Amino acid sequence: MTPNQVSPGVTEGKALFPLYTITFIGTLGFGIILTFLIFLVMDFGGNALIYGLLVSTYPAFQLIGAPILGRWSDIYGRKKILLLSQIGTMIAWFIFLVALFLPITSLISIKSNLLGMFTVTLPLLVLFFARALDGITGGNVSVANAYLADVTPEEERNKNFGRMSVASNLGYVAGPALAGILGVTVYGELIPVSAAFLISVAGTIIVIILLPETRTCSIKEYPKTGIRKILGQEHKECYQVQGAQKISLKEIFKLDYIPFMLALYFLIFLGFNVYYTAFPVFAVDVLKWNPVQLGIYFSIISAMMAFVQGPVLGKLAKIYPESILIIAGCFVLGLQFILIATGNLLMIYHVAINPVYAL
Repeated sequence: MTPNQVSPGVTEGKALFPLYTITFIGTLGFGIILTFLIFLVMDFGGNALIYGLLVSTYPAFQLIGAPILGRWSDIYGRKKILLLSQIGTMIAWFIFLVALFLPITSLISIKSNLLGMFTVTLPLLVLFFARALDGITGGNVSVANAYLADVTPEEERNKNFGRMSVASNLGYVAGPALAGILGVTVYGELIPVSAAFLISVAGTIIVIILLPETRTCSIKEYPKTGIRKILGQEHKECYQVQGAQKISLKEIFKLDYIPFMLALYFLIFLGFNVYYTAFPVFAVDVLKWNPVQLGIYFSIISAMMAFVQGPVLGKLAKIYPESILIIAGCFVLGLQFILIATGNLLMIYHVAINPVYAL
């Protein structure tokens, strides 16, 4: 084994469980906050506009932080950056929890035909700060995927990434259900936020204790005598190819189909995130749902998506070309939005339980 090769057999078994757990915790937190955030914003004086801005705060700061964390993970090691990311999430949830105890002090009141009527309060500003901090350190899932790729042999890669996807989907299923059930107690959002904080603490401990350290492989200088000097290297766990040429963003865009795939990803996830942001507002204002109803609905959708994207899509991919599946998925995604816009409860749940719409 050369100095720059990966030694997957040494770390793979030890790394899989903590990596799956980190991914599960990351999506679990998203599912929890997705369910009750709209109610919290309304209670703190915000409106649909403030809710949309608050939801977009996390990905906006993640857009800044994730590439930096990814680059740091290449330089300093995956574990260190995963720990940094988990600590950031833990602190962000603690700040979020503190916001629930702050007095609803009015700072600015806005009444506009364009922006609507809302009040910027102290707890709202703290929520924005918490989501920004979580976003800027929100590279845990992407770094966990990079770690998994580092330690997984080629023949095991599909299986292990499939399990990672299962862990991610389980978080999306459990998060909304947990938030919905815990959010209807007399303590309101305090219990689900506390649960999210404790879960993030558990994730941090798992990274510290269970996740193996990653490090580069390099030829070290040894005394003139000895077997290590003769061999000229050590066998050790490693992940990074030293001296590799850094590929610029401009060169990436020159690769075949990359601009098209990036544009396609952007449009698909734009529609996906518009839905996940707009539907809670629609559920509260039009359907008059409570956190339990919203949590159950999102859990059903997530469970169906996990089912379709797992065994169903795996079988369809063997029969139909990927291009056909992409077109079909985009078509049914658009049709889903139309059916939801009717406001008919039967149609809304038809979208949630129909496996066709989970493509």
